[in-house]
Amino acid sequence: MARKAQEEGRTTSRLPEFTPEQKAYISGTGDFFGLNHYTTVEVTDACCAPIENPNYDTDKDVGTGHAPDWPRAASSWLYVVPWGIRNLLGFIKEEYGDPDIYVTENGRSDHDQDPAIMMDMERICYYMMYTNEVMKASNMDNVKVKAYTAWSLLDNFEWLSGYSERFGLHYVDFNDPDRTRYPKASSVFFKQLVTNNGYPEGSEFTKYVENMWYFCHNTTEAEVNGYTGGASQISSLFSLFLAIPMMIAYPLIA
Repeated sequence: MARKAQEEGRTTSRLPEFTPEQKAYISGTGDFFGLNHYTTVEVTDACCAPIENPNYDTDKDVGTGHAPDWPRAASSWLYVVPWGIRNLLGFIKEEYGDPDIYVTENGRSDHDQDPAIMMDMERICYYMMYTNEVMKASNMDNVKVKAYTAWSLLDNFEWLSGYSERFGLHYVDFNDPDRTRYPKASSVFFKQLVTNNGYPEGSEFTKYVENMWYFCHNTTEAEVNGYTGGASQISSLFSLFLAIPMMIAYPLIA
């Protein structure tokens, strides 16, 4: 920021600077690293271009983009890139002294639509692939991941998007004064994921996930979102898992 301030003709930085004493005082005082992660971007160097109106985006000195084959969720910024979370966890391990890491948010949005997306297969695919990458980071890269938290338990008010995007494992009827909740298919999946503490080898749940792997990697967004309907359909979720043949071998790390 000091360099940016100089480029902008300022005598001081737009941000206050820590003194050496302050840096020493706070160094190593964090109890853990809390990580909210949803997506990944490609970056290019955009350093040192003339800036008329400096802001958060221009301060980064990078341009951002996305690969054309990355699937996108309902949120315009949220692309599904599972390997990104493993790379990021490894970066945190190396860059910040191998701290304990708690994944405090991770999830995928759907559009608010009628009929509601209750068989939210793309969210199931998201959690399946992202948690698999988290376990790779833990078991293969020796990253100290202590916990994983899905975002979110319930549909809620999503900042500038309001109620137009839904992240919940449970559908909330915002037109009902009681705000009635209905479990989506992803809630069944996530309950099994937590109950099994991952994908233990030989378990029925792992077999279901293996059957889902081809579906998640080879089904278009339109086909996935075709699975809509009420909460009564959720009981058939695992029979749907079993109905899809395993076509691609992939290591699931317990």
